[in-house]
Amino acid sequence: MVKKMKPKTALRLTRELRNETITSMAEKLNIGVSRYYMIETGERAATLEIVKRISEILNVKQEDIFLPHRFTACEIR
Repeated sequence: MVKKMKPKTALRLTRELRNETITSMAEKLNIGVSRYYMIETGERAATLEIVKRISEILNVKQEDIFLPHRFTACEIR
């Protein structure tokens, strides 16, 4: 069985460059590791507060690791 690898997101690349782990980020954000992982992989949206805190922890601008809202796809029901 071949395991599919997800492409690295800007958030993941930045986190790795800053020598942070998924666990350390989750602890600093006071959220669960699985929730942080889902945010990093794009499986779950981050709240504005979490986006702000992530950018502060990684010392980058929000737009460097997250797409602006107007460019984000969403499902219309």
